[in-house]
Amino acid sequence: MYLAVNAGSSSLKVSVFTGEVTDAPSVSVAIEGIGTYEANLIPNGEYGQSSTQLVAATDHTMAATTIIKWLRAEGINTANVKGIGHRVVHGGEQYNGPVIIDDTVSDYLQLLVPLAPNHTPVILACLQVFRQYFNTIPHVACFDTAFFHDLPAVAQTIAVPAEIRDSGVRRYGFHGLSYEYILGDFAEQEGEAAANGRVIMAHLGSGASLAAVKNGQPVDMTMGFTPASGIVMSTRTGDIDPGLIDYLLREKNMDPGDVSRLVYKQSGLLGVSGKTADMHALLQSRQDDKAADLAINLFCYTIKKTIGAYAAAMGGVDSLIFSAGIGERSVVIRKQVTDGLEFLGIIIDDERNERGDRLISAEHSRAGVHVIPTHEDTIIAIKTIRLCKEVL
Repeated sequence: MYLAVNAGSSSLKVSVFTGEVTDAPSVSVAIEGIGTYEANLIPNGEYGQSSTQLVAATDHTMAATTIIKWLRAEGINTANVKGIGHRVVHGGEQYNGPVIIDDTVSDYLQLLVPLAPNHTPVILACLQVFRQYFNTIPHVACFDTAFFHDLPAVAQTIAVPAEIRDSGVRRYGFHGLSYEYILGDFAEQEGEAAANGRVIMAHLGSGASLAAVKNGQPVDMTMGFTPASGIVMSTRTGDIDPGLIDYLLREKNMDPGDVSRLVYKQSGLLGVSGKTADMHALLQSRQDDKAADLAINLFCYTIKKTIGAYAAAMGGVDSLIFSAGIGERSVVIRKQVTDGLEFLGIIIDDERNERGDRLISAEHSRAGVHVIPTHEDTIIAIKTIRLCKEVL
């Protein structure tokens, strides 16, 4: 038995894998809304009156403890757990693959907190709890940055002086675990030749990004030094003029904390619409709400513009893949993003798109357009099992 732990800024999901790893864990449980008065424990990740229960989870330490106790109360023999994999957002320059967590690794991750201030502290808090409860088994860090560790120099370099770059300032890329799973699934279903083509993947969730892969190797991705950069997201700005930060500090009397909250938590779809970060709600209200319509249009525009840029970087595109919550579920967003991309050979079939088929491109589309659900917990489990077997 192995566990996959995925901590977000206000959520925690734990998946239990027994025997052979498949796309679906045998059990999963999540707590959403950590730090609020309405934290919900959701078995198997399903919302519903019969399964969801309110829990006290003022922070991630309490949430992790609650989930461990829930697993035991449900009759899951945690004594059989052989290893635990943890999604770690930032691995810095040091880690290009999974690693067994010891005190040295933990100390290094602490140094990376300034690079992912909204993610790494909660990950470390959960890690501490799980290492206390499971102190005799391996814990494995699976890094979101590892997939993009060896980006081409032109894609990873930020145009600042060398003395700043030498301190670790570069474009790292994120959502790597998701992209690694998607590309692996794509290769399994469509063949290695397709996966080795010119592939653009779009992970469109509350955190959203795109990645370009050619010959099976990452070429570029939208997120850079931090997960706040790139396309417009639910509450994050995406790319902004650096001069705006200086303006906010000088002219609007903001301090660095104010700017960070603005960039990470108050902008994106939420900031533009002025009401919500939820894409489903925005789509329902766009006809009568100009701000909601603008937020959706801006989101799709930044995605479409990126697809064009990545096609230019790779000399064309053979496959476009939508994934994550919005990418997997929103017929409207997939349609709006791909409209006008016929010049790249991207044409979707409206009926296939409406049905949510895995392949939604038209028969005469030069590029294949696919919808592939992502399973970060599965790739975490695969990496954890593989590394544990190597070291045990």
